[in-house]
Amino acid sequence: MRQLFGIDIGGTNVKWAVVSENYEFGDRGSVPTAFSSPNELVDALVALVEPYRERIAGVGISAPGGIFSHEVDPDGTIHRGGALTYMDGFPLGRALSERLGLPVTVANDGKCCALGEYAAGALCGTSVGCVVVIGTGIGGGIVIDGRVLTGVGGFAGEFSFLSNDINKPLDCHDTFAASSGWRGLRDNVASELGISDEGELEALDGRRVFELLTTGEPDQVAAVQRGLDAYAELFDRALVNLQCVIDSAVFAIGGGISCHPELFEALNRKMDDVMSHYTGFLKDMPRPHVVPAQLGNDANIYGAVATCLQTL
Repeated sequence: MRQLFGIDIGGTNVKWAVVSENYEFGDRGSVPTAFSSPNELVDALVALVEPYRERIAGVGISAPGGIFSHEVDPDGTIHRGGALTYMDGFPLGRALSERLGLPVTVANDGKCCALGEYAAGALCGTSVGCVVVIGTGIGGGIVIDGRVLTGVGGFAGEFSFLSNDINKPLDCHDTFAASSGWRGLRDNVASELGISDEGELEALDGRRVFELLTTGEPDQVAAVQRGLDAYAELFDRALVNLQCVIDSAVFAIGGGISCHPELFEALNRKMDDVMSHYTGFLKDMPRPHVVPAQLGNDANIYGAVATCLQTL
């Protein structure tokens, strides 16, 4: 059975694992993303792969930034680079392949997450599925018949840039990322709790929000629930818009706050409210099916390996 080397390059850590073509994990580990140039990153990745080079068939990499499909750009060139701005324009796939003598694929982290959930998670068996990842912004991807939709410029699935108000020019403060990233939840909850002090706001992270929801005083619990409900309703409206475009069988929600069942209770309850307003011919609109993503922090490695397998 073939073995592959999966790498997930994040802003804080580079995670790696040896993974079989049946998606069974073997050796794994991580190193800090403490690099300041493409060459430093390449040297570090070569050092990770080298002990396994003779037993693996290829390397799959999940990375931040805009990345074309392997068919369009086999060099695995990174555009923008997300938090790793020094990677902008660097052909990471070609550089690693030349050093290792192995096939190397590079794909966007959100799209890797989506393909990973298709390969071994919440999108298994779907012909059209979508992953939406809640972070600082909104990541994710669309999988159609087992292939990630990249679009002509590698921009498909960049949900962060969806406008919340098409009557106005696109503004970074009124996007899906601003309203529905984890800070959007925090801001809704802070408003209900009457928190405006910057220090208190910084302390109110996603973990603290759900902690207050279960252990707070009754008035705090009620305020947090109102904030969560407001967040969930706006999130659901965006999913309805996406449903109109891609008609997804499943929306798998991932990201740090997605481990809380209270989030999904709110999303599903408020989806009923959102859908109840559609009358007449709008009643034919399919209700978005919202489920938790299943692969957690390993999703990007699954997807990186799946991407590599598709090219071998």
